[in-house]
Amino acid sequence: MTDEQGQSGGAADEVPDDLSSLADAKPMGESGKHIDNDTVALFTPIQNGRVLAAVCSLNGVKGQTIETSAGAFAVLDDTSAGAVDAAGQVISAFVKTQPILAMERRKGQITITRWLGGQKGDTLPPGLALDSAPGVITTLMAGTQTIDELAATHPGKTFEARMGRIEAFRELRRASKAAKKQYKAQQDNKNSSNPDPSGE
Repeated sequence: MTDEQGQSGGAADEVPDDLSSLADAKPMGESGKHIDNDTVALFTPIQNGRVLAAVCSLNGVKGQTIETSAGAFAVLDDTSAGAVDAAGQVISAFVKTQPILAMERRKGQITITRWLGGQKGDTLPPGLALDSAPGVITTLMAGTQTIDELAATHPGKTFEARMGRIEAFRELRRASKAAKKQYKAQQDNKNSSNPDPSGE
């Protein structure tokens, strides 16, 4: 994304010192070819994109997810008014103890709201909220690429959140078993490397 944004050059492309001014700004340079298409998305601390897809499907939130180094990101099929609030409420209620970010881009305007435990929180300046976000999230919210385009270039990192409830439940159960197995393996490895933790 950096290369695309930096090609047109000139003073108009300089990043302002006050990032809050980006709240109403459209993407700069040659990015944003999809800027006029509405995007509704959730950025979550869930590390596994397949798990987020199952959580979304189980709660009637349809779309696609992409796995990033900072958490999984869901792009919703439903871009109607109120869709992001409904999704933010149910997914944040599942995550419970960690906040998620509900994101909307409508007519080039980006709005980002924090949700925690099913409760809607404060609205964040987009420039600041996206400043340290993974590149794929920035490109999606800037309108540079769509989730379908990213799916083509990130095989194994994007997942369909359109499964039935039974399939979604089974996926979450498999993920839970895998996590327990991994934890047990870590504990066994820890114990074998220190067979006598008392030091006697």
